[in-house]
Amino acid sequence: MRGREDGIGQLLPEARPWWGYLWAAPNSLVGLVGALTAGARPVRWRGVLLCEGGSRGLAWFLARRGFSAITLGHVIVTTERLGDHLLAHELGHVGQHERWGPLFYPAYLLTSLAGYRRNPFERAAERHAVTALSRLKGHDHR
Repeated sequence: MRGREDGIGQLLPEARPWWGYLWAAPNSLVGLVGALTAGARPVRWRGVLLCEGGSRGLAWFLARRGFSAITLGHVIVTTERLGDHLLAHELGHVGQHERWGPLFYPAYLLTSLAGYRRNPFERAAERHAVTALSRLKGHDHR
């Protein structure tokens, strides 16, 4: 059962692989600490902990930096309720945490030296979102 409805449909997973939880566990611990500071009630959503609409702690820091969400392992912290596109983008980052595990943070920081918009992790997460939502539109039966 999900703790939050979305319009993503069945094109993105409802659960995550067990090995992904294990490999990304150190990253998720960082995310749990951040979520505890955000001042929003977390819910289980598509195999992650979604802490949406926070205004304190990590969420406050994000807002001050001009960001609306961050993914830390299997934890997504946001400053507002997110639309399907950004949710799909953040799920792309969850997959990256599962693949890279504890190496994700140093790799992300190193590739960010070229700038946020040129970061290959951000570009891949954006492609993930665009691809998923374009497939959804092709399967939309409304």
